Amino acid sequence: MFHPLLLKAVARPSFLLLISFVLCRTGLAAEPTLSLAEALAISTRDSPLLSAQRSAIFAAQESTVSARELPDPKLRLGIDNLPVNGPDRYSVTRDFMTMRKIGVAQEFPRAEKREIKGRRAEHQLGREQAMLADAQAALRRDVAVAWMERYFAEQMIKVVDEQYAESLLQRDALQAGVAANRTTLSERIALDATLQRLLDRRAEFDKQAARAKVMLTRWLGEAGRRPLASPPDAPTQPQAVETHVTHHPHLQSLERQIDIAQSEADLAKAASKPDWGMELSYQQRGAAYSNMVSLQVSIDLPLFADRRQNREAASRLAQVEQARALREDALRQHIAEAATARVEWEAATARLKRFDDALLRLARDQVAIALAAYRGGLSTLATVLEARRTEIDLRLQKLQLAAEQGRARAQLLYFLPEEHAK
Repeated sequence: MFHPLLLKAVARPSFLLLISFVLCRTGLAAEPTLSLAEALAISTRDSPLLSAQRSAIFAAQESTVSARELPDPKLRLGIDNLPVNGPDRYSVTRDFMTMRKIGVAQEFPRAEKREIKGRRAEHQLGREQAMLADAQAALRRDVAVAWMERYFAEQMIKVVDEQYAESLLQRDALQAGVAANRTTLSERIALDATLQRLLDRRAEFDKQAARAKVMLTRWLGEAGRRPLASPPDAPTQPQAVETHVTHHPHLQSLERQIDIAQSEADLAKAASKPDWGMELSYQQRGAAYSNMVSLQVSIDLPLFADRRQNREAASRLAQVEQARALREDALRQHIAEAATARVEWEAATARLKRFDDALLRLARDQVAIALAAYRGGLSTLATVLEARRTEIDLRLQKLQLAAEQGRARAQLLYFLPEEHAK
């Protein structure tokens, strides 16, 4: 495919150094590769965020048990009617009114209020469970995005390295061409400029790959540093996310928040109905006097409901409306994000097919024509370089489109149940 002068450059030190570099990179492949499915499994298994949310679920489960229970009884100890002056001051036995008292007090909130508190605790448990599912979906999306970005950045690095290696060979051939008056100094300068542009593009892709690797290690630990396996085959059609959006865990957590706010409003309304309590105590007096038993009942008196209970109830009802509005806004946001991801996936898929069917084939044909003309002395090396640069640009554009398709697919993972997100 190449001019004979290019083949002589194979023995040059620059080419041998490049081959050593490529072999070193290839040696790294001996380490087990990291597939996308394994990355998702590791992130779900080892995530501290998910572990924290599971602890929140356990805490909410324990609260559901105690929410409907009566409050703890209170032990009361004291002295009634202790003299503080006169001959009997500070005596607990000489005055007939002085009593040492021990008793037990118990508050009895209305059963309706305890039931409301129990329902609120159950809704809080449901919210925490939905938040765990939402956190898992978001984690899977973020890991998939980082995996895709790293994979395609590394593939673009390989394409640039391939072009750089070929450009080095062309530079060596160009030196011989200058000596034989087949090429000009301006062509040599153009080739040097091409090499510098390739180095700059490689530096950009290196940065993208390194950034994505950092994010993978943030979620996967040392496993995120392993070389990546090939990506799974893209589906011919993405899952119909529209059927799943309305049941998304994030929306379910907001629905449970509405239920919690409604329970708070119900509890505020029930506050206008009085609770009651009871205390039973035993009083001991001096030896010359009889001991006594007392029983007393306390009842709440919500006399100023317009300034207290009613205001609190109105506040809680406003919070219910706030929770409903937030849920509706989140639903619209999810529908828009899911539709955007689907549009991006379909657009990238269609453009990739166009690249495979026409653009890349035409670019390769153009390179072949330019090389044939150059060998026959009918064209310049600059024309060959331009054709090769066009081809490499198209290959990079194809990889960038594949990366867009991968990112869109990763975004769709967030809106699909785990069993459908394959």
